[in-house]
Amino acid sequence: MAISRIILGINAFHADSSACLIIDGKLIAAIEEERLNRIKHYAGFPAKAIKECLIIGDVEEKDITDIAFNTKPLSNIIPKGMHFLKNLSLDENFAKKRFLKKKNIHKTLCEKLNLNKEVKFHYIEHHLAHIASAYYPSEFKKTNALSIDGSGDFVSFSYAKCNENRIVMKKKNYFPNSLGIFYHAMTQFLGYKNYGDEYKIMGLAAYGKPVYFEKILTNLFKNNKRLFTLNLDYFNHHKKNFKYIADENLLIDEIFSSKLKVLFSEERNEENFQKNFASSVQKVYEFFFKKIIGKILEENYSKNIVYSGGCALNSSANKFLTDKNNLFDNIFINCAPGDNGGALGAAFVVTANYGLKLTNIKSPYLGRKFDYDQIKEILENNHYKKKLKYSYFDSDEKLFEMASKQISEGKVIGWFQDKMEFGPRALGNRSILADPRNPNMKDIINEKIKRRESYRPFAPSVLEEHQSEWFEGDFFNPYMSSLATVKPDKRKIIPAVTHFDNTARLQTVNKDYNLRFSNLLNYFYKLTNVPILLNTSFNENEPIVFKPEEALECILRTDMDAVFINNFEVKKVNN
Repeated sequence: MAISRIILGINAFHADSSACLIIDGKLIAAIEEERLNRIKHYAGFPAKAIKECLIIGDVEEKDITDIAFNTKPLSNIIPKGMHFLKNLSLDENFAKKRFLKKKNIHKTLCEKLNLNKEVKFHYIEHHLAHIASAYYPSEFKKTNALSIDGSGDFVSFSYAKCNENRIVMKKKNYFPNSLGIFYHAMTQFLGYKNYGDEYKIMGLAAYGKPVYFEKILTNLFKNNKRLFTLNLDYFNHHKKNFKYIADENLLIDEIFSSKLKVLFSEERNEENFQKNFASSVQKVYEFFFKKIIGKILEENYSKNIVYSGGCALNSSANKFLTDKNNLFDNIFINCAPGDNGGALGAAFVVTANYGLKLTNIKSPYLGRKFDYDQIKEILENNHYKKKLKYSYFDSDEKLFEMASKQISEGKVIGWFQDKMEFGPRALGNRSILADPRNPNMKDIINEKIKRRESYRPFAPSVLEEHQSEWFEGDFFNPYMSSLATVKPDKRKIIPAVTHFDNTARLQTVNKDYNLRFSNLLNYFYKLTNVPILLNTSFNENEPIVFKPEEALECILRTDMDAVFINNFEVKKVNN
């Protein structure tokens, strides 16, 4: 049967540039550019990701029939124009440059790729792509759809009603009012300057008390009939000459204004200011998140909801949705709700518009798989042969037995298996694994490998069939989308993955999603009677490893005890 449609989805000139490939409705590949060029949160053109997707799909550039972008530069033109005319708020040259970069992305593609002249280009509005990235994989016939982020195509929040593969946008909030920008600004204010550091605030919040909740709410937001309106006196992102440069490296000016420093000038000297401010910021965000959910419930449209956008990575707030509170019958958050997932969403929209049935769209395992010969050749390279030793297990059973045994003995291992995950979370194929029973394991991993802030928790991966025995609620959570409360009688058993507030950002593991990881968990369960492993991303303050060489370099740089690359076990020579 001849191939009818080969659709390339692209996220470019937003954070976390990415590409995906859909062939006749089947999702074949998806990967972030950062995994290949090793630049965290890379925001330029995903040239390597595109080529990687084509390699995985075994197609050539000239075979591409359609290219979908998760941006539509001419969308929301009226609110954009009104804002610029009213405020003269952006550097005109900068805004023009950013607009033209997105508008002419097809020109960039034609210059970099050998495309068929008949290829069709599709511009998909940013938040439509966000919503599509969650709606289509959910497989809900009828559902509410929510997207919240910093901003994209001048929108920071959108609500849609979805039914019978159709998405109808119903409500939008426009730049400069943005919950994502608010959270980013507060993250900067606490001294976390890197893009994506918001998760650090979420972790820190558990240690504090929301004593500044009212002060932040009443000063930084306006009390009006809208869902949320920022008091722009405390922010800079709307001002003339504010720089947001999404190129090879993200460059974002200081979002909060000097007025915020004045507002909290006295409190900043208090002993627990950092913790309490983080807790207060999280509570303010959750206040508006709950307000948004309340408005959706008033619509009485559906008992289902899908959720996307960068703010959908706020697993603490998501707990409000996923707890047993009877808000919705079904909830779905995709593996990549942020800008990286926009490539998926844009491609899904185009695929659906052609009337093609979408398949394989729930699986996050969409990267390259390395075979025996490839791995063996790398291990035999002189660079590694002198420093590393390896053995090979001729059966999977022996592999699982050895790996689970080492973990149960307190070892920290790298787990590099099969196809790489798409999205920000390590989901069992590019993971560092350890024993959740060891109360010192968090410190051990930080000392050996991660060297990150002590207050940040590590996540548990649990066999789906045992989830309800160990955690409150029954939300199917294969992508680490939400927190769950660890049951009181289990907290002392798994202290390494139980956060200060007795929660955990768990991953539920289903054998249909990931058989090998499920098998490893089962072997560990047989040894320990605990169906859970500590799971953190396979990296050391860098993008998650992509290829075997990066896994080997990681063990050489750190004190990791072993790395399992498919059926190979690798250790340092002196181990």
